[in-house]
Amino acid sequence: MKFINQGDQLVKTVLGIHRIQSDVCYRWSIYSIPHTMAGKKYLYHNFTKKIVLLEDDGVDFEKNRRYTAEEVKADKVLLQLAESFFLVPEHKNEAESYVSFCKIARALKMKKEGYSSFTILPTTACNARCVYCFEQGMKYVTMKRETVDQLIRFIKENRNPNRTVHFSWFGGEPLIGKRIIDRICAAMRAEDIPFSSRMITNGSLVSNEIIRKMQEEWNLKVLQITLDGTEEQYNLRKNYYYDYRSAYWHVLSRIKMLNENGMSINIRVNLDQDNIESVPQMVEDLSNFITNRKSVRLDLTPLFDVQADVDGISVWKRSFELCDLIQSKGFMVNYHYHVIKCRYNFCMADAPYKALVVDPEGVLHNCEHIKIGEPLGDIWNGVTNTERIKKLAGVEPVQERCRNCFSLPACTTATVCEQDRVNCRYAAGERLKRSLDIFIPSLEAKRAMEEESDDEDESDIC
Repeated sequence: MKFINQGDQLVKTVLGIHRIQSDVCYRWSIYSIPHTMAGKKYLYHNFTKKIVLLEDDGVDFEKNRRYTAEEVKADKVLLQLAESFFLVPEHKNEAESYVSFCKIARALKMKKEGYSSFTILPTTACNARCVYCFEQGMKYVTMKRETVDQLIRFIKENRNPNRTVHFSWFGGEPLIGKRIIDRICAAMRAEDIPFSSRMITNGSLVSNEIIRKMQEEWNLKVLQITLDGTEEQYNLRKNYYYDYRSAYWHVLSRIKMLNENGMSINIRVNLDQDNIESVPQMVEDLSNFITNRKSVRLDLTPLFDVQADVDGISVWKRSFELCDLIQSKGFMVNYHYHVIKCRYNFCMADAPYKALVVDPEGVLHNCEHIKIGEPLGDIWNGVTNTERIKKLAGVEPVQERCRNCFSLPACTTATVCEQDRVNCRYAAGERLKRSLDIFIPSLEAKRAMEEESDDEDESDIC
């Protein structure tokens, strides 16, 4: 047996090594996941994030198999697996162990000084009218000059001085507020404050001058652009205010410009039953536009109402078939699964000690879906809703339906989110399997290089 990934360092520090208990029956952890690829058998632990290669060890993963403490102690491989929590005492409450870890991890992170991430809405105005937009009915507001100046002061006073500030430009359509982005980024550069940024945009307003700003002034590393199917579906769903009949090909040309200038692009495809069969042609169209496909990642995600629908599993299943098509064309796929690092937050919503959302009026929120929840404060008075912060930062009890789920440490215990999800175990299982297919070869290559380096060192000594 060989460890090809030693796991999450924070989890390792908190859990330590399991000491074998006498007179106890051991079972496989609910987080122990068998994985086979290229004729090799692996075990992955979804909490510790350790990955082991099972060689000719005589260990067969049988989910219902039980081992006595004496059997574990007598077998070197079983002993190592138990010490690494692949095997656990039969009556161990693993969900509570994970909750305890989350409490410790969040307490440690809360001791850090200041915020490292700001999601900023320069404007809620948009040149599109997406049929599924959660901001429908929200008034259009663009950040005023005095609000921008106060936001700059707020960032300077409240950022974590030991971390690079990360901006996420959101909207509305953030490029409508490009002068606001200019001003904030210029202020960071003037103070030598290290920062990076990403943007969620429909891509229609991208130009050569905008790309220059992204690279030279905004320190923008990644863009997320929505592309919900081929021309008919896309134009129908985006419903642009301008001549939307040519919008699809216009946005494809903007994606091509970004790609040719070396920008990384995440193409978000919001799926439902109506547009999913248009995706193959959309991928074909992208193939005709994109040359550097390794810098383009497609993110196929069912819409929230599909995720909340039992019948939505057909969309999930078809989406994974389409992922195979996408990869065959040389594009990357975003599976949204944390294989290497253990999560102790679900998203920015339950990480109010490191991330804030700022709307165009300077009001602070914990989620970019700013209709959800109560405000946390504003940029003039700071974070004042301490009760909400306390609630968000606390670790919630595990929902009953999640208590024995293999994917709990990847989803966390969050119930604060109002979005309901079903079929999530199926989706998580597919995403994990495909993520392991991507990560394991890279980990194996890294391990081989390290072993080769060690052999060379020994040769030099000889």
